[in-house]
Amino acid sequence: MADVPMDDDDNLESDHILSIEFTLLSGETVSVRDELDEPATEVSVRRYADDLIRQIGADTVRTFAYWFEGEFYVDAIRLKEVAAVSVSTVSEDADDSEEWDA
Repeated sequence: MADVPMDDDDNLESDHILSIEFTLLSGETVSVRDELDEPATEVSVRRYADDLIRQIGADTVRTFAYWFEGEFYVDAIRLKEVAAVSVSTVSEDADDSEEWDA
């Protein structure tokens, strides 16, 4: 199957999208997006965050692949270098915001 550019609306259901912000030990901040297999509820977001938090400090590389504003991104984070993480849902209004940088 050929790679066909798509809008993020074609690939991600807005009630499944999470915004994850990593603060590295160096102080640098990296923001990524990920998609849950289920609607984002308090329980599903906490479960996702708990899983991610357990991996912090491990010599693991976690990848995130997603569409944002018509562009496809693949980001990788070495979790051994993570000092802090923030996981939040993305509202439809925030999804269109130009203030968010990938």
